[in-house]
Amino acid sequence: MTAADRPVAGDGATPGPGGPPTAGPPGHRLHRLTPLALGGNVLGLVAAFLVFGTLDRGTGSSGQMSGGVAPGLIVAGVVALLLVGRGFIAWWTTEYRVEAGELRVDSGLLQRRAKRVRLDRLQSVDVLKPLAARVFGLAELRIATAGTERSSVRLRYLSLPVAEALRAELLGRSAGLGPGVAEAPERPLVVVPHGTLVASVLLQLLSWRLVFVLVGPVIIVVSATSGTGHHPAATGVAVAVLVSVLIVLARTIWRRTTTLWSFTVAESPDGLRIRHGLLSTSHQTVPLGRVQAIRAHQPTFWRPFGWAMVQINVAGYAGGREAHNTMLLPVAPREFADWLTGRVLGGVDLGAVSWSAPPHRAALRAPLWWRHQGVGSDEHVFYARHGVLSRTVEAVPHERTQSVRLKAGPWERALGLASLHLDSTRGPVRVAARFRDAAEARAMLDAQAERARRARRRAADARPPGPVVSP
Repeated sequence: MTAADRPVAGDGATPGPGGPPTAGPPGHRLHRLTPLALGGNVLGLVAAFLVFGTLDRGTGSSGQMSGGVAPGLIVAGVVALLLVGRGFIAWWTTEYRVEAGELRVDSGLLQRRAKRVRLDRLQSVDVLKPLAARVFGLAELRIATAGTERSSVRLRYLSLPVAEALRAELLGRSAGLGPGVAEAPERPLVVVPHGTLVASVLLQLLSWRLVFVLVGPVIIVVSATSGTGHHPAATGVAVAVLVSVLIVLARTIWRRTTTLWSFTVAESPDGLRIRHGLLSTSHQTVPLGRVQAIRAHQPTFWRPFGWAMVQINVAGYAGGREAHNTMLLPVAPREFADWLTGRVLGGVDLGAVSWSAPPHRAALRAPLWWRHQGVGSDEHVFYARHGVLSRTVEAVPHERTQSVRLKAGPWERALGLASLHLDSTRGPVRVAARFRDAAEARAMLDAQAERARRARRRAADARPPGPVVSP
C-alpha cells in the first residue's frame, strides 16, 4: 500500500461527507491546514495592518488607529475570513483516491462534482509550493491531462511528502507500472545561472516598441530639465508616462526573474523534471511522449550572446498564468537548446534537417524575410523555421498533429501562394509553412495528414493495453 492509497494521519485522510459509498480504496482528504494556506496571503496582509496600526498608535498622540488603517484592516479581515471559510469547505468536501487506472476527485458542498482522470492520459504532474503554502509545509499537486484547461485537477493542499509520493504514484501508473513504485532517479541536464537569467530577462524586454514608448517622454523631460523648453503640463504628463512604464518594467522583471529563478532541467525515466521559483516554487514532470510541439527561439538581442530558449506545448497549459509551465529552458547556449530540442523529439539532429525554401515569387509577398522561411520533415517530425533578426525553429511530431489547414489571403492567392498550418494544443508553438506554392502546399497538406494517421496507428499498436476500469 502506497502513500497515495493509505490514510495519512497528518493529512486527515478520512472519507469526506456526501455522496454514496464507493467500492475500492478509501477516499482521502486534503491537509487540515488547507484553510489557512488558502487564506495565507490575505492573513499576511491583516498581520501587516495590525503591525502598522500598532506602530501608528505608538508614535501618534490619539492612541487610535488612523482613519486609513482601520477600514483597510476590516476589509482585509473580512476577505481573509471568507477565504478561510472557503478553504474549510474545500477541505471538508473534497476527497480523492487512486484506483482502477484513474484518479478520482469528488468535491462540492451543495452541488457534488466528480472528476475522473485516466492515468494513461496524463500530460504532466506538477508539485507547486506557493509562498503561503510553504509556510505550513504544504504543496499543491496539479495534474494536466489531454484536453482543455478545465480537465486539469488541482489538489490544494497536501503535505509535501504526500504530494511527492502521490506524484510518483501517478507517473508510475501512467507508465504502466504497478502501485508502490518509488520515484525514479534523475540525471541533471542544466541549471541556469542566476546572472545569465537576469541578463536574458533584461535583454528580452528590449524592443523597438519599448523604444518608441520611451523616446517621447525622455526627450520632453530632458529638454525641460536642461532649460531648452519648459511646458509644465507636457512635462508632468511625460514624467507620469515615464514613471508608469518604468514601474511596469520593474514589475515584469521581478515577476519573470523570481518565477524562473534556479531553473533546473533533469532527465528521468518518467520524463523531464523541471524545477524553478524563488518565493513560490514549482516541480513539474513532463513525460517526453506527452510533448505536443516544441520550439527553439533566439530573440533579437540574444543573438550576439548566442543564447536561445526552448518552449513546449503541453495539453492543459494554454498560456496566461500557466505560461511559465510551457517553458522548457529559459536561456542557454544555442547549441545546447538545439540539442535539447532534438532530444525531446527522439534524438534528432536539427543541424541535419534538409530545409525547403519558398518559391522566388514569395519575395513579392514578404520581401525581407521570405528567404529565411523553411520547412522540412522526416519519418517522425515536421519542422519549420523563420526569422530574420530573431531565429526560430519549431517542430511537431506527426502523431501529435491535431489538424492541418491551408490559409491564403488575397495577395497570396494572386501570386499562387498558400501557407500550411499544423495545429497542436494551445500554447506558444505554432508550426506553419508560409508562402509556399499553392500546389506544393496542397500536396504537403495531404502528405502530412497521411503521416499523422500512420504515426497515430503505429503509436496505438505499440501502446500496451490499458488497465481495466471497474464500473
